[in-house]
Amino acid sequence: MKTSPKIILALLVGATCLYISCKKSETVSTQNKAAINTTDMSKQIALGLYHSLSGGVSASNNLKTNQAHGGLTTMDNDHGCGEVVTTPTNNTVVSGDTTRNYVGNSIFTYMCNGYLHNNYNIDAYTLSDTLKTTETGTGFANSYYLTLNYVVKTTDVQYIYVTVGGTTSNSSHISKLSGGATTEYHDLATSYQLHDIATKRTAGNPVFVLGRADFSTTKADKDATTSIDGNTSYYSGYILFLPDNTAKVYFKNNDGSYKGYLINFLTGAVTAL
Repeated sequence: MKTSPKIILALLVGATCLYISCKKSETVSTQNKAAINTTDMSKQIALGLYHSLSGGVSASNNLKTNQAHGGLTTMDNDHGCGEVVTTPTNNTVVSGDTTRNYVGNSIFTYMCNGYLHNNYNIDAYTLSDTLKTTETGTGFANSYYLTLNYVVKTTDVQYIYVTVGGTTSNSSHISKLSGGATTEYHDLATSYQLHDIATKRTAGNPVFVLGRADFSTTKADKDATTSIDGNTSYYSGYILFLPDNTAKVYFKNNDGSYKGYLINFLTGAVTAL
């Protein structure tokens, strides 16, 4: 593989870190936490999936760029149907007082069951990717775990449009330590079920034009603002992709109704519906 899918996972880690750092800087009254959290959560959930999908569809140079046509128009002709490329990751990076360890594995499988479906032309692929990242340093210990399981198939003879199905998940654990004991933590875990999201592949980032993803999220916090046992919240809902680099995120309420937000993938803006 010319471009490792670990790029995808790094983006998700970054999105998770950004969310946690933003939450740490907030000063929120107890009565307003639920409303503010769902606004923040809608952005985190939508952007996390957007970055994952963008990397999973466009970062793979196994679907070769045809420069003569100025875009991604042809699949890879150098591999056979069912051929598998495995890329393991296991490395440690030390920066200042922080030690980061990365352990994972990427499995890319070339498939011939897309639009052409002729057992000869590569017109689809599956991507199974995992990465666990741990961070340790003076007074803190963090960990992130990410998984991708994508099925991507072409829907036209020019390979411009594809559908993306499968699952993905990400979780993070951010903690502060004192004398070896955890004094504060923030946990966030989200899983997604993808329902054949229609995607236009371009020379840049892909554009998601149609499709749905269901999600479930668990959020747990313990710090100076919570009870001694901490607070745990559960969210579920779905994301509807729109053709203008936006999506609608709907959270399910306890009474069965939904609260919605419009997310702009390019600017990160969140608007209540």
